Amino acid sequence: MPLNITSKRVSDVCDLPVKDADGTPMTDDNGNAVTATVFGPGTKIWTVADATRRRKAIKRSREANGKFEAALNNEDEDSIDFLCAITKRFNNLEFDGVHGDQETVRAVYSDPLLGFIRDHMEADTKNWENFMKASQANSNSGSDNSPG
Repeated sequence: MPLNITSKRVSDVCDLPVKDADGTPMTDDNGNAVTATVFGPGTKIWTVADATRRRKAIKRSREANGKFEAALNNEDEDSIDFLCAITKRFNNLEFDGVHGDQETVRAVYSDPLLGFIRDHMEADTKNWENFMKASQANSNSGSDNSPG
């Protein structure tokens, strides 16, 4: 019997673990996993955010007479904007003085001393395997609900 390739579809949204600077998953004071609910690379939200980031870099390069280095000038800001666009919220995480899901997301990604979170999340949101695991977890639970 041939493989029904649609059985290999990944989840469009998943909860990824937020990692500490040493790469270990973070937990809150009660031992609950700290996660980020993110849209995956197969979603329109992700592809639009990625295209926006690329367009900004190309525009900067063109404005600098084709100098590739100019495209990298605002790389951190572009990463922050990209991650804010694809992150729905953080779970079991708060940021002092900040309220609301999107405000917390931007505060975390914008904090230079929490840059390791940005670096880990940027890598993890590009990894299709993370969304495959979420898809398998959803099908194993018998639920069609995705996180969020």
